Amino acid sequence: MPVYKKTIAVLLLAAAFAVPAAAKNARGEKRSGRPVLTTEAALELACANNPSLAAAEARIEQARQQIAQARADKLPKLYAALAGAWQGEEGAIPAYQGEPGHGIPIGYALNSFEEAYQAALGVQWLIFSSGAVENTIAARTMAFRGIQTREVRTGQAVENAVLVSYYNLQRARAKLAVAEEVLDLSKEHLVQVRNFFKYGVVAQDEVLRVEVDVSNGELNVISAKNAVDVRWRALERAVGVELRSQFDLPEPNRNAAPEDAPRWDETSLYALRPELKALDFSRRAALAVAAAARASNGPKIVAGGEAFAQGRDFWPDELDTWKLSLSLRWDFFDGGKARAQVKEYKARAQELLAQIEDVKRQVALEVSSAQLNFESARQRVDVASRQVASAQEDYRMALLRYKSSVGTNLDVLDARTALTNARTQLVDAVYDMNSSRADLDYALGLSERFKLPDGASLAAEGRHGAKN
Repeated sequence: MPVYKKTIAVLLLAAAFAVPAAAKNARGEKRSGRPVLTTEAALELACANNPSLAAAEARIEQARQQIAQARADKLPKLYAALAGAWQGEEGAIPAYQGEPGHGIPIGYALNSFEEAYQAALGVQWLIFSSGAVENTIAARTMAFRGIQTREVRTGQAVENAVLVSYYNLQRARAKLAVAEEVLDLSKEHLVQVRNFFKYGVVAQDEVLRVEVDVSNGELNVISAKNAVDVRWRALERAVGVELRSQFDLPEPNRNAAPEDAPRWDETSLYALRPELKALDFSRRAALAVAAAARASNGPKIVAGGEAFAQGRDFWPDELDTWKLSLSLRWDFFDGGKARAQVKEYKARAQELLAQIEDVKRQVALEVSSAQLNFESARQRVDVASRQVASAQEDYRMALLRYKSSVGTNLDVLDARTALTNARTQLVDAVYDMNSSRADLDYALGLSERFKLPDGASLAAEGRHGAKN
């Protein structure tokens, strides 16, 4: 190559490096005065709008009202009644004067009316049920606590889904930023190669190769933008409300420092998982149902009272009186139904006990897997950060060698590909670490918003159900 051509090429490259690249906007959407959607804001919106949480509240309310229904059986029942009776003609029976069997017929006595009416106001009260009502209340209370506890896990699942969706959206935006940066580098390199070709420094095939590289970069940007759109939809699905038109997002974190993993031991491993407590409540509810079934064949005492008036007219007033009653009933044989129910629910309790042991093993597996994934992602962040630094230096040196005509265009393309892969792997490592940390917290049952209720709050919920 003539010396003057090399000189021209060097000057052109120097000029290209001297011209600053066009100022780039911050990655992601331009600021528009809208609020920034942080993870905390997304979680608050999910608490207010996610349909799964609304359904969970409805299930809790159903269980609460079932307690109120069971408690109602212990309270007196008040009723009012209005009745009428009609027949074709008045009934008549012979009337006699004298000793029975030897009296003289004197006519007939009326024993009914052609029409008669009665109005009554009464009360009925199950005073004693042999424990059937009390055990039914206990069963409904245990079932309520089980549902309430189970729905804590529903909340944790929603929280995890929102966090993972948020991190995946930021991951997609970070990858879009990488794709756009690489496309800018490709276009800058294309300008340099075209200038080289213009002055006869390189052959046309190098220009064509870089043009293909630019086209590939444009395709990558299109794919990355589509991924961002899809991840927006996924986040909106998890939150339960439109977000993209209402919020901006902070810049994706592409170089996060590795976080420390939460500490846990064998005790805390099971202490915070709602499913285990929910299954235990269900087991206790099954035992209470068995006790209620056993008591259903026991004696029952019912008290009643009624004040009534009856007569021939529509508003009865010919007879005004009252009555009280006390009855004892003992269904000592029902064909074996109660006994079969007792066995059924005791078997159900045994089934739930076995499920608890199985869930414990599942929890241990989930926590171990999440812990390993988190530790792996933490290590990858550190390695990927060093890899990016090395790839950036390698790309810089490849450009310098190409500028000095001691390197090839293929070296530049390879170095840029390595830089792209390194940056992408760093993005994946950072957001894998964030997502796996959210998964680890979810596996452990850690949450600031959705915690297991304590005994006091459970008791308060039960009293609230009785009042309502």
